[in-house]
Amino acid sequence: MNNTLRICFISKYPPIEGGESAKAYWLAKALGEKGHEVHIVTNAWEVESSYREQIDAEDLSFNFQPKNVHVHNTDPFIEPAYIPYSKPYTEKIASLAIDIIKEYDLQLIDSWYILPYVISGFLAKTLTGKPQIMRHAGSDMSRLLSSPYLGTLFTSIFGKVDKIVTYPSMRERFLSLGIPEEKLFYNTKVSIDTKAFNPEVKPIDLSLYTNRNINLPIITYIGKTGITKGIYELAEASSKIKDDFLLLFVSKGRDLDKFKETIKKLGLQDKTLFIDFVPPWKIPSIIKRSTCVLIPERDFPVIQHTPILPREVMAVGKCMILSNELYAKRRSPDMQDEGNLITVDPKNIEEFKGKLEKVIKQPEYAERIGKAASVVSKKIERFDEYVEDIINLYKEIIQ
Repeated sequence: MNNTLRICFISKYPPIEGGESAKAYWLAKALGEKGHEVHIVTNAWEVESSYREQIDAEDLSFNFQPKNVHVHNTDPFIEPAYIPYSKPYTEKIASLAIDIIKEYDLQLIDSWYILPYVISGFLAKTLTGKPQIMRHAGSDMSRLLSSPYLGTLFTSIFGKVDKIVTYPSMRERFLSLGIPEEKLFYNTKVSIDTKAFNPEVKPIDLSLYTNRNINLPIITYIGKTGITKGIYELAEASSKIKDDFLLLFVSKGRDLDKFKETIKKLGLQDKTLFIDFVPPWKIPSIIKRSTCVLIPERDFPVIQHTPILPREVMAVGKCMILSNELYAKRRSPDMQDEGNLITVDPKNIEEFKGKLEKVIKQPEYAERIGKAASVVSKKIERFDEYVEDIINLYKEIIQ
């Protein structure tokens, strides 16, 4: 068999914001760099503005389609009309995928996130005869699978795909649904690309976004707005700090305007900068420019939710304040509070204020935490092994 693989990703992809989109991007890029051919079939350009990353012309030329990676988007302007009306995302993606699989003689479908991508992939699998891998996140396996209108379809597809890429913590859930153990592939080596995320990356030039003084401690939040994200507690705690600092929000979401009103009510507008979501390849430079990155999620409704951002921050060698809820889900026992990261109970506003204040007042403390984080990152990240693991899985299924 030719060593070059020809893979069809059916997935989220930039400019769709979020961890699953970023994981698809970094894996596709790594596969392309190893000489494999990856075709992304996606509806990314149809994403709503609240969750759209800002991609400029230079990004499209140099980063959007890395070496050997080809992106095929559904057309946002083609919307077949029928009654009752709905956007036919699943059907458009499946139809495009069938065309791409046939045109490029692709060998395997790797589909990410159940609705609509795994379902589109299953249609493509059925009509082309190509094997299919499915991947899931936390929200689709909790909120969507539990729906009385989706659960039967999802479970039926689980039994028909060739492999389910999942995590050991999900084993019992799949077995309870009647999925045989041999169909599960445990994605234990998923990792950060430390060629992209490392202490030597160039920091972003924030003067492109604002005229205000940015030679201050910068406290950064990257992600969606929302009540469970801990950002309202962050704003309240920050409003009690008299020192100079800049709150940087790389953020959007349906309640962004509501959150901006909260910032105004707390008198923080002169200490706050909002910029739109950026694509995955710009995240390292934002982390590098930050004094400290905050990930203060609390009471998150998806139990399986384990964001990849904490490990990206550690790989860049920056200080991080992590909610105790997420700290309990940490990957490695080497990740230690007050050693290489800082934990906080976001709902304890005085505690939150105190930890923020220490980072702002003592830059050497934040720097020490970040350097220690980099040491842990080098120990736990094995990106090349992760990519090789996936390549071996592809070969096994194709053969």
